[in-house]
Parts: sequence; structure tokens; C-alpha cells
Amino acid sequence: MSLVFKDESNEKMIPRTQIIVWLNQISDQYKLRRFGNIIYFSRKNKYVILYVSSQYAAKTIAELRSKSYVQSVETSKTDELDFSAEHEEKMMRELKEEAEKLREENEDLRV
Repeated sequence: MSLVFKDESNEKMIPRTQIIVWLNQISDQYKLRRFGNIIYFSRKNKYVILYVSSQYAAKTIAELRSKSYVQSVETSKTDELDFSAEHEEKMMRELKEEAEKLREENEDLRV
């Protein structure tokens, strides 16, 4: 699952990547606006969640890492998550089997 952004100029959907940027000072968040869309920032933990075009994500990450006001940069793991129906059914089936096994073990202890 990747997030998309509709480009108004040519009316097509562009896949985006979520980047987490850790800053030395939260006031430096304003300098990140030219790199992509700021979705969230935490004053307390001094990080910014930024969406950039997937096509330019590697270039943007390399450029951000070279900035003096950036502590570290990482990509979000949301693209690696599997939200398919088959995967969810498999997980539910495994949880059900595990719960039944625990219930049987607990019943054996009561006897």
C-alpha cells in the first residue's frame, strides 16, 4: 500500500513515500517545506513526517542527510505492510488456533 498524490498539472496519481526526519531544533521544520509535504511534526520529540514523490525519494533522503540541521532520516515502513484480505484471514486463523490451544491447556490444568 503506497500513498498517492494527485498532480493537478497533468491529472495523474503520483505514488509518494513517507520520510521521517529527526531535527536538532524543531524550528528547522520550516526549512523542510521545499522538500515535500509536511504532514506532522512533534515539538517534543523533534521530528517531522514528510511526504515526497517516490520517484525522487532516494535523492531527497541523500540531500536531507547532508543538511546540518538534520540529525537523521529514515523511511517509513508502511509500504512494507500487507493489507490484503488473504493476509488478514491467515492472521485471524492463526490467532484463533492459538487461542483454542491456550484454552485447552487451561482446561487441562483445572482437572
